[in-house]
Amino acid sequence: MKSRRPLFIVTVLFWCLGVCNMNAQTNPKPGYIITNSNDTVTGVIDYKNDYRNTLECRFQKGGTGEYIVYKPSEIKGFRLSDNGAYYLTKTVEINHKQEQLFAEYLLKGGVNLYFICLTDGNYYYFEGENGRTGMVKERDYLDYYETNGMEIKRQDMDALSPIFYKSAETVEKLWKTGYDKKTLTKLVRNYSELYCEDAGDCVEYRYDEKKAVAIIPHFYVGAGFKIGNTKPKFINRYKRNHELILSAFIPNITLGCDFEFPRFSKHVMAQAHANIGYLSAKKDDKKLTGVTLKTQYGMVYKFNPENKWSPIVRGGVSIDHLLWPSGENMDYFSGNNKEFFDIDLGVYAGIGSNIAVGKHIMQVTANYEFCSSIGLLKGIDEESLRTSVFVLGIGFIF
Repeated sequence: MKSRRPLFIVTVLFWCLGVCNMNAQTNPKPGYIITNSNDTVTGVIDYKNDYRNTLECRFQKGGTGEYIVYKPSEIKGFRLSDNGAYYLTKTVEINHKQEQLFAEYLLKGGVNLYFICLTDGNYYYFEGENGRTGMVKERDYLDYYETNGMEIKRQDMDALSPIFYKSAETVEKLWKTGYDKKTLTKLVRNYSELYCEDAGDCVEYRYDEKKAVAIIPHFYVGAGFKIGNTKPKFINRYKRNHELILSAFIPNITLGCDFEFPRFSKHVMAQAHANIGYLSAKKDDKKLTGVTLKTQYGMVYKFNPENKWSPIVRGGVSIDHLLWPSGENMDYFSGNNKEFFDIDLGVYAGIGSNIAVGKHIMQVTANYEFCSSIGLLKGIDEESLRTSVFVLGIGFIF
């Protein structure tokens, strides 16, 4: 029976995720579509992540009835109400293949800028004067220092130089920078305002509400299990400490908040989580059980936050408690005497991935956690519990 517990926990986790996934499938927003005959039809748009929005538009006419799925070839575009996100159908060449896709309209000016999200990365499409067009893939400037990096950079510049031909300074900036939404929108706006006066004022179509606030909180819920060992020390100061190591298994659930800082960085996020679990630690005839309560405070770095899949690294500190401990055959150990009243200080570190599911994020992580008692109330090292575990967890950020 013992060997089946991890399988049972995993089964329950995926069942819970399935329920959450079903409830997170739609994200209705008021908006309209633009037909191929230039008519506008108002209704509700099921607004998905950047990748799904590139491929299709799910539209409910008048806000009632069934959703109709429109491909880029079937309509000219769609837009959310109140000056929200705006997508137009564009025919572009990607990987030597012509495709019709919905491109997000970022900036209208002397040069128009569009954003396209695909599985192999993000792309930026430019429309310049006299029908000139060009497209580049989103890259960090450090990408160009990889193998064949300079050749890729030259290809990108071949695509962009004819569009920004009026300004050698702009071309030089393109050579020296990476490509992302913020950088390119600012560069295109400056170029248009200086060198394309006949085109009128620039219009930035998408108002980014997240950029208007300093901190964005998100609710987190998750579950997982921990496998490792715990070492309770001898409580009687006049007797020798025994090096007893118990094998630990801890199923747990987690609730908490994640915080984004859009004005600072799209890559960094803070976490404050509370984790509760059930400790079952054994060796031979000795057993220690109890309820574990852990609060974690740390940071997360997201490598590709604009993509559907974003690898992450995380780490921080924790404060741990063992509540209602109970021991079997643990004479002279704290677990038998129920005197774990001190505070355990710990650290954690791990890797994982954020996966876009509708408008929410599923986070899968593998972590290492270590904590050790600091005996604040009973005297240092009188009662000590050191725990070292590997953790597999899965949750949703709302």
